[in-house]
This record gives sequence, structure tokens and C-alpha cells, in this order.
Amino acid sequence: MPDPTRPRRHGRRRVRSHRGHGRLLATVVTAVLVLGLGEDVTASAATDHRSIQVRVRTAISNLRVAEHSHVSSYDRDRQFGDWITQHGECDTRAVVLIRESLKPVTKSYYCTVSKGKWFSYYNARYYYNAYGGAVQIDHTVPVQNAWVSGAWRWTKKTRVRYYNDLADPRTLVGVDAADNEAKGDQDPTTWLPAHGRCRYERYWVAVKTRWHLSVTAAEKDTLTALAADCPYRKLTITRATIRYR
Repeated sequence: MPDPTRPRRHGRRRVRSHRGHGRLLATVVTAVLVLGLGEDVTASAATDHRSIQVRVRTAISNLRVAEHSHVSSYDRDRQFGDWITQHGECDTRAVVLIRESLKPVTKSYYCTVSKGKWFSYYNARYYYNAYGGAVQIDHTVPVQNAWVSGAWRWTKKTRVRYYNDLADPRTLVGVDAADNEAKGDQDPTTWLPAHGRCRYERYWVAVKTRWHLSVTAAEKDTLTALAADCPYRKLTITRATIRYR
């Protein structure tokens, strides 16, 4: 899981008319502009920005089942990077802390957040000091689990976007440091929080759906069993754009 004390790292057709020349020139200009965006435009992409509404149990049944893949090749730093600067001088961790604090935060000129009020739903406790790592930012679906569940196929830029996803607040959550470290890279088959298990299940299913990630058969069975004891809720999910290598 991410360590909040780590520093940031920053067949060809002949053109026979002037109109044809114009179309050709427009095509070239468009290609140059697209390439200038810096994205891997040669990769195929799974894109669906529509927000969907789906019952939790239906979302679980829709999750694709697959065994973990490329387990031995996982390298978090090389494949996912670190927190990036997103709001001025604030990195992703700071943005999450500011967003989740129940009162205005105290932060330095360089956006190091120190004081505020945070609720960790993993243990149902409040925290008032983020400096020193008492509150850590947890990837609901750990990056290693994302890797073995399909992220190994993504471009590096897509993985960095996952690591720093602020578009869906369920991807990154401020929690108690001890719980975050105890969880590590485990999935719901081997670790669940002491409190808020139904919330955790909803978040897990939402993130897996948003990022087109698979689940193992055991993982799906566990999620299904959890759903049986949880309120019959609806999820609103916006699918992420995935670019593949």
C-alpha cells in the first residue's frame, strides 16, 4: 500500500484535387495535435464515460471472473509511480485529506496537511493529526490486486491515473494507518475491516467495475455472500478510460 511519508516524485489513394489535398492536410494536422497530447494513441482503449446505475448484487454478478495473472512481474514503483501533483502544490494524498476532512485543514505553503478531522470507517474512529502518518490513504482495491486483475495489460499512463484517481472518491480513502498496513494487498477473501464492511464491499465492487478489473471465483463468492447481509443498494459508477499496451 502507498506510504504517505514518502516524498513526491515529481490501400493508399492518390490525391487528385485541391480538395483532396485539403483533406489530407487536415488529417495530418489532426494526427499531430493528437500526438501532442502525449497519450499512447496507438493503443486500443476501453472507453465509456457514461454513469451507470446498478444494484450491488447485479454489479457483482457482472464482474468478469479470471485467475490472477503476471503475479511475479509486479513492481509498484516502476509500474504505477507515486502521488502526482494535481491541485497546484498539492499531491493526490493531500487532496484526499483535504476533501475528506470534516473541518478545514491546517497545511503548509507546499500543501503538507497536518491537522483536520478525519473519520476512518475501517475502525469507526476519528483522527485529528495527519502529520506523521496516523492517517494513510488506502487504495480500496490495492495496486497489486489491480495489477494481477488486469492492470498488467494497461499503459503506464493508465496505471498512474489509477494510482491517483480523484474522479471517484471510492478509489482512495483516508483510513487508520494500522488498518491500512494490516490490509496490505489482500482482497475481501482474506481481509475485511472491523467496521463498515457493507460500505467496503460497495466501494470494492464500484472500483472493480469502474476500472474494468476482474475478480477470482473465490473473490466473487465472498462478495456475493457479503451482499446477502447488506442493504440492497444501488451504485452509480462512471467507467474509466483504459488504454492497453
